[in-house]
Amino acid sequence: MAPPRRPLVAALCAARASALAPHVRLDASLANLRFVSREPDVVVLENFLAPAHCDALVAAGREASLERSPVAYAGWTEDASELLGTWASGPAAWLALLAVLAAANAFGVEDRAQLALTAAGAYAANMALAGVGVFAFLDRRKENLQALRTSKSVALRASSPFSGEVECYEGLLEALPDVAAEACEALTLIKYDPGDALAPHYDANRAADAEDASRGGQTLATLLVYLNDVQGGGGRTRFGKLRVDVSPRKGDACLFFPADASGAFDERLEHEGEAPAAEKWIGRVWVHARPISG
Repeated sequence: MAPPRRPLVAALCAARASALAPHVRLDASLANLRFVSREPDVVVLENFLAPAHCDALVAAGREASLERSPVAYAGWTEDASELLGTWASGPAAWLALLAVLAAANAFGVEDRAQLALTAAGAYAANMALAGVGVFAFLDRRKENLQALRTSKSVALRASSPFSGEVECYEGLLEALPDVAAEACEALTLIKYDPGDALAPHYDANRAADAEDASRGGQTLATLLVYLNDVQGGGGRTRFGKLRVDVSPRKGDACLFFPADASGAFDERLEHEGEAPAAEKWIGRVWVHARPISG
């Protein structure tokens, strides 16, 4: 089957987007704010962070123990439910029926209660095996997702904030005046070496209520702060469905909204990190629907 035509895809996205509520309130009057996309909104906050603070955060990142950036398998509970549901209503039911027919025809079992127990046992055994297979498949899928992200990162959780860390939160809360500081995750410093990239992905999670309850639920906003100029180019934040690219300029920040204010997933905000020609550093803050526990 041929892939859907682009106008049709755009029409479907527009239809789904029409059901979304507004995102968390943005103070669009800020002098340094520039829209690069409207509906959905993607903004650049120019000169968001002073060069000295950018340098301080890069220095903090160099001194920290950077590790391979983790990838969360968002929506794994929905995938597991769908796969198990498909097996339960199809193969597992048919195999249980075959077990009953075998018991009746091959072994002469006529007692209805015994046949019912045979069916139940066969069904339960099949579902148990399916569960093992499904979760092995999901583990493999998570490994494949991890391979799509090659950057290194560290979350800043020191008892005393680093230079530039507080200023990131102050600028974010100024842009989003209704957001509580307690709903913001720790500032994460991310380093991309030449050739490192991040494949197209979403920051929001369709199953956020189940999977992200301990970290404040749905991701309502993402802040990316560019901490250095990339020598030789590349390293853009690319919103493929919007045909929008944001170039990494030292001190600027990109702010966008993966879900609306009610937590509804916005599929238009798929984005990726283009491979840089030279070292690239960013700071990232996720804003959640509720205060983060723990």
